[in-house]
Amino acid sequence: MTNTFPDATWKDVVRDALVKLGGQGHLDDINKLVKNHPKTRTNPTWKDTIRRVVRQYAIFQPLPPNRSGLYRLVEQPSVDAEPESLRDKSPVDHSTAQGMLLTLGRMYGYETFAPATDRTSRSFQGKPLADFSTVTDCAEFCGRNSLPRVRQIDAMWLTEDNEGVYPVYAFEVEHSTGVRSGMDRLVELPERYTVRLFVVAPGEDERSMFDGLIKLNKFRKFRERMLFRDYGELDTLYNSAVKHEENSKAFGVSHR
Repeated sequence: MTNTFPDATWKDVVRDALVKLGGQGHLDDINKLVKNHPKTRTNPTWKDTIRRVVRQYAIFQPLPPNRSGLYRLVEQPSVDAEPESLRDKSPVDHSTAQGMLLTLGRMYGYETFAPATDRTSRSFQGKPLADFSTVTDCAEFCGRNSLPRVRQIDAMWLTEDNEGVYPVYAFEVEHSTGVRSGMDRLVELPERYTVRLFVVAPGEDERSMFDGLIKLNKFRKFRERMLFRDYGELDTLYNSAVKHEENSKAFGVSHR
C-alpha cells in the first residue's frame, strides 16, 4: 500500500517511490513521484530532505559510479529476537550487549544505528550487527566537529520528523577504563535533540566511576538525562521484551 498520508515517514515515502520505479531509480525520478505528497506541503526544503534520507537509511543503497544519484531498494533483515544472557559472562561480551540494545530498538519501533566498523566486525546471535542497524550514518543530524565521536557511539535509537531522522536514545557499552571516553562521546550529540543518554557496563566498579564522573563540570548539566545501567538491568529488560514478543505472537497480535 502506498503511504499517501501525512503521518507516513520520509523513509516510507522514498521506499514507495522506488517500488513504483521498479526497485531502483535516480534521485530526480524519486522527486518527481513525491512532489505532490502531503508531506511536501509542510516542508519547503523537501528535496534536501529526500537527499538526506537516501543517504541515511540502510535500505537505500547507492549505485555506482560515485555520486551518480542512483539508488536501489534493498531489504532490511527482520529481527527474530531470541533469549540471551549477559550474566556471569567472561570475558565481558561487548558485542552481545550492543546487539541486545540494537534489537530492543528495533522491537520498540525505532530506527537504529551502530558504528560502521562494528556493523561488519561484530555480530549478535550469529548475525552481523549490520542486520540490526537501519541507519548507516549520522552526518545529517550532527555537526562536523562532533561527527567523528558521534559516529562511534555504540548504539542509538532514532525517530523521524518532517526534516528527517534524529536520535532519541544513545548508549555506550563500556568497561572500567572506557567509562569516561563513552561519556565524552555521548555529550557530543547536539543538545537540541535532548537525547536520553546511557552508559551500560558490567557492574558496581563502573557504576562508582560513573557516579564520580557525572559530578565533573563537563558532565554535570547532563545529570538529568545521562543514566548508568548495568549488564543485569539490560539483561532483564531484553529478555522481558523477548518474552513479551513471544506472548504477543502466540496471542495473535503484533506491534505497529
